[in-house]
Amino acid sequence: MKDMNDIHAVIKAELDQWFSHQCREPYSDFYLYYLPTTAEHDGGLLIAKDKPENPDYLLAEKVRKDLTIEQNHYRLAELVRRLPILAY
Repeated sequence: MKDMNDIHAVIKAELDQWFSHQCREPYSDFYLYYLPTTAEHDGGLLIAKDKPENPDYLLAEKVRKDLTIEQNHYRLAELVRRLPILAY
């Protein structure tokens, strides 16, 4: 990811998908995972119920189902700005 605009766009897209999944599975928990930037690849973000198949993804935070998309976006954006996901 190049900058905070990219991060906000990814968070928004992931939360939009999360919301529809969460509505279908109200008792399931979903988590934000991040892929640290390395020399080989840029960092990334995703929201998933289960640990991603790619073992390089690390757990960042549980997505709160008692919050709206916008509230989760604000909360996760604050957390993500401290993660090593921006391109070098």
